[in-house]
Amino acid sequence: MTLPVILLALGMAGASAPLPPVPSDLPAWMSETTQNKVFYRRGAYNFDVYNLPSLARDLNAVAVGHAMAYEDLVTGRAATLESATFQRIDWVLKHPPRFMPDEATISSTFGRRYGFLEQVFDWAHLLHAQTVDVLASTRLTPAEKEREIEALYRFYREGTPYVITPLPMNMEFLDSQPYSMAFRRTYPKVNGLFWGYHWLQGAMYDILYGQSLDQQRLGYEVLGERYHQVELYRTDRAFMPMNAEVSPRFAIRFPELANTFDNLHMLHDLVNDILATRGLTEAQRDGQIRRAIWMLLDSTHRGEAAGRKVAAGLHDHRHPEGMPGMGMMKGATEDLMFMPDMGWMSMADCGHCSMPLPDGEDAWRAPTVTAEGWSMRVRCPLCARDMAAQMKGRAILRIPTDDPLRPLLLVSNDRGELGPDAPQALFLEQEGGHAKCDEWSAAVTSREAFEKYLAEHPRYAAGKPLTLEEWSERQGKKPDTYVKPKGPVEDPYAADAHVPEH
Repeated sequence: MTLPVILLALGMAGASAPLPPVPSDLPAWMSETTQNKVFYRRGAYNFDVYNLPSLARDLNAVAVGHAMAYEDLVTGRAATLESATFQRIDWVLKHPPRFMPDEATISSTFGRRYGFLEQVFDWAHLLHAQTVDVLASTRLTPAEKEREIEALYRFYREGTPYVITPLPMNMEFLDSQPYSMAFRRTYPKVNGLFWGYHWLQGAMYDILYGQSLDQQRLGYEVLGERYHQVELYRTDRAFMPMNAEVSPRFAIRFPELANTFDNLHMLHDLVNDILATRGLTEAQRDGQIRRAIWMLLDSTHRGEAAGRKVAAGLHDHRHPEGMPGMGMMKGATEDLMFMPDMGWMSMADCGHCSMPLPDGEDAWRAPTVTAEGWSMRVRCPLCARDMAAQMKGRAILRIPTDDPLRPLLLVSNDRGELGPDAPQALFLEQEGGHAKCDEWSAAVTSREAFEKYLAEHPRYAAGKPLTLEEWSERQGKKPDTYVKPKGPVEDPYAADAHVPEH
């Protein structure tokens, strides 16, 4: 065995192959030593995340944790990352600050050394923050929120040169650099915290998008509990959490934002791995960090389009069918992707009955189930209810109704009981073949809406309106259409897996 391979086998984070060359035509701003401070786009909704105090404080703590770890990495305290640093970060996560800190005051050495990187991070973090502010606002109508998120993204694209590409990136390629996995192997507990942050920063969008403030608070009660009790301390993830895995509704509606946020999180991972790789000179680290930024910059991919494979690796912008807001994962085909603990699946089909999900302008009609750390779109209310009943612990169900602006948000407890009560909601369930489940399973907002639905679907005219209590006590048959997808290998993340190229 060569020395680098031995180091990796021992978990000592040595580079496993020669470092790739740093491009010679990097943007000029990467050589600047001073930072160009950026701030929020003007808006009455700014800081409305504090309508959800628990979420706001958890996001404040994320900023502290990132800054503490980066500062210790570059000031000779890397040996304490899994002990003293982890304990300091964990204390902050359990006692989050009331207001968002200035990360530069916590990681001043890191900022001075890698100011060009901080520019990219800060600009994307502002997009993150303002998007959440819009979604949490009580001042804007749903239609105004849609328009303002689009305006925020245009502001992000046009405001500075520090823009991360909105194209889906081949995540397998990005995670196969010579230094990849150095950080997660050497500092698994702190990496668990980082990926827990990424989980929260992705999962929060489906909890907020299209929901009232009361629904958002209820949803975050469940999500925040999962975040603090499980997601922050996981060290067994095969890959960083992806936005489309934890917020598929948001990722379908705003694929450019979902891709931007995934690419931002991958940039964090690349930097973490470079800093954790031993044996690199300071010049090599600086060069590889600049190259990592270059790989994910919007300017690097100018003229390229989502869904296309311009070239192997860096310029592979394909995405799974039905999910333009997600890059290709390890072993994935355009039809199937692998989710640990769930196996192979299609993002375009219902995970409960295998029937095609609504898309385009009808995409909002798909219910979602959030459970055990993931979120999944399904085809009908019955699919959502029965899928949630199969999960351990609490699950969040978002059930569209006849009114796109009045979805139901239901939470199942450990006994599978659904609440809170929704006295105006009525359900139709005349179970038949799942090829038509999007017709014979439906939720509406009133008796008048129920009668209108039956008039539009006369084959179900004998259907009786079910209350939430009556509907939640039912259990459907095993879907007659379900097919378990089979991928090219059993598990592409297994150590001995040989994954064919696509």
